[in-house]
Amino acid sequence: MQILIAEDEQQIAESLKKNFRDEGFNAMIACDGEMALKLLDEIEFDLLLLDWRMPKRSGLDVCRTLRQKGIQIPIILLTALGDLSNKVEAFNAGADDYITKPFSFDEVLARINAVVRRYRLSKDIIEFEDFTLDLSRRLVITLDKKQIHLSDKEFDLLKFLVQKKGEIVSKEILCKNVWNLNFVPQTNICEATVKNLRKKLEEATGKKYIKTIYGEGYSLIAD
Repeated sequence: MQILIAEDEQQIAESLKKNFRDEGFNAMIACDGEMALKLLDEIEFDLLLLDWRMPKRSGLDVCRTLRQKGIQIPIILLTALGDLSNKVEAFNAGADDYITKPFSFDEVLARINAVVRRYRLSKDIIEFEDFTLDLSRRLVITLDKKQIHLSDKEFDLLKFLVQKKGEIVSKEILCKNVWNLNFVPQTNICEATVKNLRKKLEEATGKKYIKTIYGEGYSLIAD
């Protein structure tokens, strides 16, 4: 996970950065609101940890700006302001969560995990082993952020196999659910699509995920 820490208090920012790295996350620091927006334009982050009171542009202003641009990165605001009115203002600006200072790193980590889970569910994301399916954008992305370019039917086939992972799926079932056919055609369209998909997955991940069970069908399994 790539996290941007927008925090002008250096001691807090450096402590968060170290703790995130200890957890296996990548983290960068922006010391003011303008720097945060600049980094967000240049780098794709998975989450923004945003201090409310920062120089140049406040965290609240950064949050509103990102939402007005349609950017849906998860945002957690950090602040010493604990009144209900402040929380309402933060959520109305587009923040996903709100943590009051002082805080423990365990709390920050728990809040991050909860927010990221909600985002993954809301964005129709399906994860399997070394790749992720983005159903809304019809993209397949590997763990190292590379896109696997699939045809429409290859994507539909992969989606169905992932949903049936570990199960043996016959050609009849594939034809019905992927091609909307109530019969198995005389052509080898099913076999050819499976072959192409298997090859693309193997080239992108180095693993063989689609197994042929002769006489029965196909199965998507962990390599």
